[in-house]
Amino acid sequence: MQRLDDDTLLHVLAFLPVESILSLRQTCRRFAAVSKQRIVWQRACFEQVLQEGYPFPHIDAATADAGTLEKLVLHALRLGKFWLAPSAEPRRTREFRASTGTGVSHVRFLPGHGGRYLATVYKGIWSMITCWDLGEHSETQGLDQPRKVADWSPKGAIFSGFVVNTAPDSEATLATAVQTGSGHRSIEILGIVDSEIGTTSLKSICNIATSFRPIALDGDLIAFSDDAYETVIMNWRKNTFALLKGSQQPADEHFQYNRCLQIVFAHHSVLVVRARSVELFPEPVLRPAEGSYATYEPIGFHTFGWIDGVSVQRQCDPLNGIVGQTSIENTSLSILLRTESDDPWTSDVHKLEQFLLLPNPAFSDGEASRIHDASSATPAEAISTVTPIPPYLFPPVRAEHTSPAVRGFLRCTDIILGPCGTALWIQPRAARTAHLTGLDVHSSTTQVHDALNPDHLLPDTAQTPHTAGGREKTAEALCAAVFTGPLQRRHPELLPHARRLWTQPKENCNWTALDYDEERGRVALGSSDGSVAILDLV
Repeated sequence: MQRLDDDTLLHVLAFLPVESILSLRQTCRRFAAVSKQRIVWQRACFEQVLQEGYPFPHIDAATADAGTLEKLVLHALRLGKFWLAPSAEPRRTREFRASTGTGVSHVRFLPGHGGRYLATVYKGIWSMITCWDLGEHSETQGLDQPRKVADWSPKGAIFSGFVVNTAPDSEATLATAVQTGSGHRSIEILGIVDSEIGTTSLKSICNIATSFRPIALDGDLIAFSDDAYETVIMNWRKNTFALLKGSQQPADEHFQYNRCLQIVFAHHSVLVVRARSVELFPEPVLRPAEGSYATYEPIGFHTFGWIDGVSVQRQCDPLNGIVGQTSIENTSLSILLRTESDDPWTSDVHKLEQFLLLPNPAFSDGEASRIHDASSATPAEAISTVTPIPPYLFPPVRAEHTSPAVRGFLRCTDIILGPCGTALWIQPRAARTAHLTGLDVHSSTTQVHDALNPDHLLPDTAQTPHTAGGREKTAEALCAAVFTGPLQRRHPELLPHARRLWTQPKENCNWTALDYDEERGRVALGSSDGSVAILDLV
């Protein structure tokens, strides 16, 4: 191989697995230099990561140099092996104290900043948002505890909503609903500001006077909603608006029976997911508040009943576009949900179900232009007279796979679904373990055993070394599974059999907040005692 020129050697390296490339690097300086070229790791990324459907940080890779891209590829390969191995456990866990005496209500990874920043919210006498630096992902076991970077806590203020920006380069980092002691309500949009002397702080960059809660923040666009049927889309920088009015208006507006759970800025549309409805609205035209802003009605509607937890994610396939520039056209929306029941006697056993909103082949960009032209030429009341073709087909289609789950007491009902189809959620102990139904003396032995066993029809699990005395059988657990998505399509042998990743190690303590960064394989769990656990999967 010493006689091969560099171009031929690069061609040979394109056919080698990463392990062989790293081994070849050890043989001589020339091979080491050639193997460190960016083209080598671009090909490895495409052939051995993206084609396998493994989670990968596309935005980071777009501007990464050769050394950084190599690290990203190696990390993605380890992450792929983690999801393909049914018994793999998180490689490292850390815990730190985020508050004293009060539980953590939210934990959210902040886009950008190399995946290092985490925001936490707790509510004491008044609320506080804190930003933490978790350190480099690739650091060793001797990593220091997370470092507080900045906090924000207006005196006497209580936060009732919280959302982070999905655009990593935006000036706006997060938004929160604030209520002061005087009763004034507003939404504050905050940004992370670095000073010339090296300090970092959270600064308010926009204030919106409203009683609605922020649900989504994407660059300059923010969506905030009430707990009934109205949603406002606003460009906070240009101060322009549009109103999305749902089709089901409540009989009693004080009864919060249709709370907004998630809003997705989809392809030429906005998807609004509430506790009892899923509605698709056309992409709105935003107008200044001084004029008559446009009002839009849904062009697609479906109900799953009562949704207890939900996560909607675009199923972007990185092979359909350039890394970091994948188009959302012709991309399905994946909906993973857990339903609830109004019947108190319903079975404890239920499912996590996945549905797909498929692209509508009859939709075109010309259809979107027709809506925009109509909204510019007609009054707000006339927008509803336009009957557009929706970009997605309704009703949603049920995916092939579901995962069993169990009802029970949960302080955190979050479900996090990643773009590749991996999902995490918190599994409660079975509800029947908390009352005496299983101790009915007239019941059979099997009935008593099942009622007292929280693992009856629960996710399969191996023994977890971080718990003792069989506590993993009674405590709530962090569970994971692979659902329909890029990873499962490349590896059809993967079924959504839920497995336990971690068990609550503390007595009389509940998890209250959850976030999951699929691309980096990192999980954050907030607890009722004010602590936060960070799990690195690989």
